[in-house]
Amino acid sequence: MIRRLERAVAVIAMSVVAALGVLAGPSSANQPAFHFEEDVTGLTFVCESTTYTITSGSIKLTAHEGESESGNANFTFTLTPQKVVAEDPAGNAYRIVGAFWVGGTFNAQRGSEQFTLTDKFQIVTRGGGSVDSVNVTFHVNVVDGEVTNIKDFDFGTCASPA
Repeated sequence: MIRRLERAVAVIAMSVVAALGVLAGPSSANQPAFHFEEDVTGLTFVCESTTYTITSGSIKLTAHEGESESGNANFTFTLTPQKVVAEDPAGNAYRIVGAFWVGGTFNAQRGSEQFTLTDKFQIVTRGGGSVDSVNVTFHVNVVDGEVTNIKDFDFGTCASPA
């Protein structure tokens, strides 16, 4: 239940950021995507049986928002690891591959919103086998301020770094 709440808060936070960008006016709407790269050394993936600490690598972040003339809006945010290496407590090295994505739409005419989040990472041995994973999908529909549908799936063995 707490993980579901955390995901819902993340989705809502991203929607607020997107909405603020849309409210900034037409001059900021439909601009090119923003790209950032951040060092992730020191972050951890906490799993059921162990914890992996990132020893090197970065993440690329891409964010985009848009708005139509009718007032509908959308946003998307993608995070992908770049040569991320992590170690378990025994000092074994692993690669982190996958992506985190969140996106949403706002329909001004219908008063509806929908948001989807996917958090999909594999912790992979040097030989190529997956030993642990983050495998979360979350989706919510909102109509006139009321949540009408929530889907929440977590098939992984780990949580992504906060």
